Amino acid sequence: MKKAFVILMIFLIVCSTFTYAYSSGFLYMVEAMKIEKENVNGKMLNEDIYESYNLLVYGSPTEVKNNQQRFKNTENGKWTLNGGRWNGIGDRGEYLILGEDYSGRIVHNELFPDDYNSGTSPEKWNYREIKDAESSWNDTTKYQFEIQREYMMNQKLSRFGVIYDITAKDIGLNKAKVETYATWGSAGSIYTEKPGEGKVYWIATFSVPPMSANAELESILELPNGLTYTVPSDRSSIEIPLNFGAIVKNVSAYSRKEHVKIIEAELKVNGIARNITSAEKTFKVLEDDSILIDKRDYPNANSVILEVECNSILATCFPMDPVMYANTKAYVTVNFENEEENRVPIVNTEEGPAIYSIKVERLTTQRGQEKTVPLYMTRKGNFSFICAGQVIKVTVRASENTNKVTLDFSGSTSIQTLDDLTKKFLWDDPKSRGEKPMYSSLSKLKKSYSLPGRFTLESTRNGVKTFTKIYVIPYGTTQTLHSWNSLREESRDAFEINTSKLFTKKSDAYKLTVQATSPEGRRTKFVRLHVAERWDELYNRDISPYIKQF
Repeated sequence: MKKAFVILMIFLIVCSTFTYAYSSGFLYMVEAMKIEKENVNGKMLNEDIYESYNLLVYGSPTEVKNNQQRFKNTENGKWTLNGGRWNGIGDRGEYLILGEDYSGRIVHNELFPDDYNSGTSPEKWNYREIKDAESSWNDTTKYQFEIQREYMMNQKLSRFGVIYDITAKDIGLNKAKVETYATWGSAGSIYTEKPGEGKVYWIATFSVPPMSANAELESILELPNGLTYTVPSDRSSIEIPLNFGAIVKNVSAYSRKEHVKIIEAELKVNGIARNITSAEKTFKVLEDDSILIDKRDYPNANSVILEVECNSILATCFPMDPVMYANTKAYVTVNFENEEENRVPIVNTEEGPAIYSIKVERLTTQRGQEKTVPLYMTRKGNFSFICAGQVIKVTVRASENTNKVTLDFSGSTSIQTLDDLTKKFLWDDPKSRGEKPMYSSLSKLKKSYSLPGRFTLESTRNGVKTFTKIYVIPYGTTQTLHSWNSLREESRDAFEINTSKLFTKKSDAYKLTVQATSPEGRRTKFVRLHVAERWDELYNRDISPYIKQF
């Protein structure tokens, strides 16, 4: 008996884990908007219902303990009898009740087929008064803005995709019960009871379309001087002006600026974040910026191609609305003139592959899942940096003729050296805990520090190859930015340091060197990478005043 009980418990745990293993996209939306995953009755948010009905519902139809719950087979039903979202197996149809809202109230299904067809239009039905209908309209906890209430009262109602010339106000607020309010991106729901034969009344649920279903977010990236620039031989640099931002278009008359929780745009150059602009309660953000290109940063290069990118997001104040996302890119070519070229024409007999972009990101684990995040950037000097002991992911986009890409570093050899502490954290400790290390063998771990190291080809698409490589910055890497420890050594005082120098340049940055090879030749590009102190020494410190991203 005890054994059977244990097996049953394991089964329940496994089933529960499987049912609510949210997709990464849905989980991002839920966490970004701080939507509760569990309602007041302990029921979990149901992603399948959100995908099928565009409603945030907790629990599932099969969990409803209500003698009103019913199922009907329908040709285009979105659900499976005694199952989940329809996937081609089992009886297909609709349940009357989908589940609960956050407060535990029942959410009815507008797609549930009519029990009784009177042959008349909903515009002519003699609706019955519902006990708690009027109070549902007065419940201010169910909506966030008064305009939502106005919209739900005056918007024409629909059933099964048919819009009728009738509103909740036409029916009467004592006969039309609001279950969920419409938002920018999600539909609202109205519950009524219609007459049948004799004294029998049947449930009829109406839908109210989203307040701004056609709203679209657009990333703005403007380069007023075009996409091609030349640094003359008598100058070492050039400044490229640009504007970046975000705008939401096609909003309805019911959408208000105060509904916007945040609209944000991020500017990246060659995969490295440079600037962020954001605002609340507005439909548009726009900021002027510029890119300074110094040809001394590109020795032996005749030109450079910059991948300029603008990512933008918009989140409304409605927790059930998904976060809008938009992206746009432009490729800027900068040519370098030099005195030798002006005096003697040079004919290139060999041409290496093009390197379109180099993206350096930090690899981190959040809630058990690996993800990439932008590198930290200092407020003073705008230095991108990594902490010793952290992991970077380098992504290179190159032309289709590229057959090999390698990674190397120039600067102090400490960034290329596997020290004992790094080995301990990457190999010894995981093995002692019975966990799977990052590398399958100690020899492969050691080999990862035998540079130059080769990239892995991830994909080939539209004439562009994408290569990636993971690299762990050794703990013993010499720091190039001032930290608490270096400033204590400088001041020779354990308690007093010059905080204005925190995360300012201590020495020259390391050069992350990427070399692409093709049958025609080789191409080399560099990314400057500063290193702060060990991440485990930095972990419990508040570094937000000194960096742009945290």
